[in-house]
Amino acid sequence: MPAPTKRGPREPSMKNRRTQAPSAPTDHWLANGQVKTYRRGQRIIEAGSPLGDWVAISRGAAYLVSQVAPGTRVAVAALWLGDVIGGESPLGKLAARYDVTALVDVTTINIPLTQLQADTAQPETGQLYTATASRLQDQISMRLAGNGLQRLVSVMATLATALAPDARARHADRLALPIAQACIGQLSGLSRRQTWIYLGQLGRHGWVVTARSKVTLEGLTAWLALMQEVESAGIECIASLEQCDATLLRLSARALGRP
Repeated sequence: MPAPTKRGPREPSMKNRRTQAPSAPTDHWLANGQVKTYRRGQRIIEAGSPLGDWVAISRGAAYLVSQVAPGTRVAVAALWLGDVIGGESPLGKLAARYDVTALVDVTTINIPLTQLQADTAQPETGQLYTATASRLQDQISMRLAGNGLQRLVSVMATLATALAPDARARHADRLALPIAQACIGQLSGLSRRQTWIYLGQLGRHGWVVTARSKVTLEGLTAWLALMQEVESAGIECIASLEQCDATLLRLSARALGRP
């Protein structure tokens, strides 16, 4: 696997909301960071490796993989803009607990922990740590508490939040997810057959289109609002196909300004 491209220093509950990412650095501690880029499918961090850098995602999205048994690896969560994945993060203090792999092209800001800890200004990183920990815990909790449909729907809504372009850059109310159905099923804790069945049911209601191994979300605006709706209305609003369909229809109508 090729090494990541490096450039010089410059920009760096169900709470699936976009986090304010490290951007054009005005703080000197970010300005001193190293920007790295990773291609889709490239490993960013290997499980068990030492974490000597503070690392934050400034563009793109990644997924975490855990080894649950010898020879068995499972995708467990997705992280994106603003999430912290390096040393002293929710993914591990000094050694990585997960493999971290780029879902799409990813840019990170890397700062040596020794440099960060020696900074007399003590940069404010707590909010980023808290947001990452909450996002990770919420996805793991859904894998444990939700039924199969709830898990799949929440994963797809999470991926929509992580990967959708800003509203001004969207050309249509749909999003082709850049990962295979099998990976979506893994993130949902489902077998390939279960994933195929649920996607077929959602497809018959017009919320997804499947082609070979790919999935396209239809009615993207509703998908983007879904996890905030789950947070406020409760997980029961996506407990069955009928409830999920009704919830997405309601969110679509709300976005269009219909009563």
